[in-house]
Amino acid sequence: MPYPRRTDRDSIVSAAIELMQERGLDSVSLRAIATRLGVRQPGLYHYFGGKAELLDAVAEEILCRWHTDRLPVDGERWDEFVARNARSLRRAMLGVRDGARLIASTGSRSPSLDDAIEQIALLEDAGFSGTDAALALIAVSRYTIGSAIEQQTARDGGEIVIATDRTDAAASHFIDIARQVVALGQDHEFETGLAAFLRGLGPRARFAPQE
Repeated sequence: MPYPRRTDRDSIVSAAIELMQERGLDSVSLRAIATRLGVRQPGLYHYFGGKAELLDAVAEEILCRWHTDRLPVDGERWDEFVARNARSLRRAMLGVRDGARLIASTGSRSPSLDDAIEQIALLEDAGFSGTDAALALIAVSRYTIGSAIEQQTARDGGEIVIATDRTDAAASHFIDIARQVVALGQDHEFETGLAAFLRGLGPRARFAPQE
């Protein structure tokens, strides 16, 4: 079904997401979107000042559509929420081709105020200081984004490539371990790292950054 020649902000963002899905982030441009929508490129500047502004809107839309577990529910423990929130962010990024790279490149340090208030309050109620609560959420978010970027950009599809002709016991043992890790899958790998983060981020674990 062809796109209409009249367009608006939402249809421009949707067209950009479809282009990402089909061809990747680097294919997204105002020219390509104008061609897809059957309109003149200058008409898009009525809605977006340039590509950077468009990509900000695309990232926001991806998170709005698919990052759905952003708020704690009644009775939820802090670690249960942080894990659920991280999984939701990961699903949103992995659901769109190059989604993690887009979120990493456009992500703002200005969170949704209402979301942030509820998230910080949950961790403060669990014994975190406000600062430590914010640092914990930032750390898990960065881990989640980095993990998703690696998963989406790895040329080997998650394989652990070991270029060696060694056959000694130590090398064979390590190669066997690598095969077992790959067999467990990238979801398991992410969950293992997430669990380690949560164990280390408990409210009694005071953050002591190195100078």
